[in-house]
Amino acid sequence: MGQPLILHRYINRQVFMTTVMVTFILVMVLVSGRFIKYLAEAAAGEIAADALFLVMAFRMPEFLQMIVPLSLYIGLLLVLGRMHMDNEMVVLQAGGQGHRRIVRSLIVPILMATTLVAMFSLYVTPRGDAEVNRIFEEQKDRSVLELLTPGRFHVKGSSNTQRATYAEQMNREKGVLENVFVADARFQARGEADRLLTVWAKSGKLVQEEGISYLLLTEGFQYQGKPGQSDYKEIGFKEAKVRIGKERTDSRPPKVRGRPTAELINERDNSRDAMAELQWRISLILTVPIMALAAIPLARVNPRQGRFYRLIPAVLGYMLYVGMLLVTRSAIEDHEGALPWYLHTGWVHLTAVIVVFLLYFGGRIFRRRRRA
Repeated sequence: MGQPLILHRYINRQVFMTTVMVTFILVMVLVSGRFIKYLAEAAAGEIAADALFLVMAFRMPEFLQMIVPLSLYIGLLLVLGRMHMDNEMVVLQAGGQGHRRIVRSLIVPILMATTLVAMFSLYVTPRGDAEVNRIFEEQKDRSVLELLTPGRFHVKGSSNTQRATYAEQMNREKGVLENVFVADARFQARGEADRLLTVWAKSGKLVQEEGISYLLLTEGFQYQGKPGQSDYKEIGFKEAKVRIGKERTDSRPPKVRGRPTAELINERDNSRDAMAELQWRISLILTVPIMALAAIPLARVNPRQGRFYRLIPAVLGYMLYVGMLLVTRSAIEDHEGALPWYLHTGWVHLTAVIVVFLLYFGGRIFRRRRRA
């Protein structure tokens, strides 16, 4: 009993440390890219800066559920590959500790990773996505000036109308904008400006009436007319209100990624999006044990071949596996009518299981056929 326990602890410790290290590196890479994207949106005024880190926190379970299976897979490849390179596997086999013992030793980390991904995929990530959707909906409902960065022009609108807003300074204690400039332009079908309304005021303050946001401007001028013509009108005012926000409404229902798993199970027969999302969540869970078992035979390398001889092909195989799941998910969402048998992620997992079986027993079967 002593030798198997020592072997289990040794392999589990090495796999755990390597998996954590790989997870940390991949999380930093993925989070950095996404953070830069959100940071650019915050700089453009599309999302408030105070909501940036909150969005990243709610996105973290989604990142982890994608990274943990790959991290465990790479961790197993690195650890077992090193053991083959250092001839530790040869010593273990000589001592009666074959590949079955190795598989038994890895049951605990595989089950832990599978449980973690299942918890994220089925429960934590949907709630996080729902919160992120709610935050973004709130950001859409917030007025332009709530997201305005002093000293920069903020342009927002559609193809027919656009609004440019500028404030030289902002007194955050009083909530007052200084030297405010607002320009509304309405465009014709050819892209030419049909009407231009320009307002300048010494100061402005955000007010709300009946759930609608207004900008209360003081001591300013309003210019209205059509570019290229001399019929501009200039009107001075002491106070004026400019509507800058829509009426506040309740948050929209969460998207399919933010719906609870139980709700997706009830709607899977009526909604292609629900079916695709449900199969994707289950697929993330199945990916962990399938690819972890595949890593054991893929890590067998000759000391002359090098530790990373099979690492790149193995990672490419993982990418192909996940890519096929994503393609099947998109096909399910776009398909209309009765769902054919091949538009299920089950056949992708079955193919992966067959490949893993051949990795373990393919050589033995081939040798027996040659002898026969």
